[in-house]
Amino acid sequence: MTSTILSNSGLLSKFRGSMIGVLIGDCLGGPFEGDTRISKRILGNYFSNLLSGGSIQIFPYTDDTCMTLSTASSLIENKKVDAKDLAKKYVSEYISQPKRGYGYNVVTVFNALKESDFEDVFLPARMQFNGSGSYGNGAAMRIAPVALSGHNKTDESFKNSVEECSRVTHTHPSGINGAILQSYAIKAALKCDASKEFDPLDFISLLEKKMETIEMKGKESPYCESLKKIKDIYLLKQDDISAEEIAEYLGNDVSAHKSVPSAIYSFLRGMKPISEFEISNPFVRTIYFAISIGGDTDTIASMAGGIAGAYYGIESIPDELQKRCELIEEVSKLADQLYNVFGDVTS
Repeated sequence: MTSTILSNSGLLSKFRGSMIGVLIGDCLGGPFEGDTRISKRILGNYFSNLLSGGSIQIFPYTDDTCMTLSTASSLIENKKVDAKDLAKKYVSEYISQPKRGYGYNVVTVFNALKESDFEDVFLPARMQFNGSGSYGNGAAMRIAPVALSGHNKTDESFKNSVEECSRVTHTHPSGINGAILQSYAIKAALKCDASKEFDPLDFISLLEKKMETIEMKGKESPYCESLKKIKDIYLLKQDDISAEEIAEYLGNDVSAHKSVPSAIYSFLRGMKPISEFEISNPFVRTIYFAISIGGDTDTIASMAGGIAGAYYGIESIPDELQKRCELIEEVSKLADQLYNVFGDVTS
């Protein structure tokens, strides 16, 4: 893995790539959500039709994008993570568009926040599941703007920002740590030069080192264990493992520890050709593979898209895919605004 000192234009491309990658993964993954086994023929035809311009359908975004955009808007306005403002924006967005696929548990948090007039923005999430909090992937799925805004921060400051954003809805260590891992993956991808040779083992080792420091404080280390599994795939030269095997090996459900590692692997897998899907674009391969894992396809593809977009930049994302996503212009504008506030490479 090669780090680089980015030009301002290069960083802007990566900000745009990450934010639009989140949207594309969400929109294109949505139709397959909940499917345990996805036909390669159907998925291949789906992408071929999109890329050839044969489809004019506009795919709707889900709660993944709703909360990501609310996070970005709050960061832009406050120049930092402001938990109370985040809570208010999440609730307001939900009230305005409640049928975007929000889960029951997060809706319960939103209702409690509204009823309490946001007095303690962390309490409703902390009270869930008999006080243990949620370990779902809802914090990880919206974390891209925080990762982008913290690209020049120290590890401690970066981690604190991610935790504060996460705790509005998720207080279980696995829910928070999933967001931390996802944010570190985006930050690492952002720092890479995509024109240079990439070593997946270096990338995973970097994330593993970060998570070892974090998970050593707890009784369990599901993220370090999953990162070791991914490392073993490459050490044993088994990086052609099937999507079905990844679903079994790393997971594909709504829990953070069984979806964030799969998103990270999808980013890595997209770097190499996929036998049943002949396309040269690695960003497209990333989204294809993430969806092919099945299960929580919109969120896994959205998280994978956020990492891949941060690595490859906006130029890697075909216009044909961007045009098929609802809200594409608004997301692009928010990415630019995020960059205007946080993108100074000299700070």
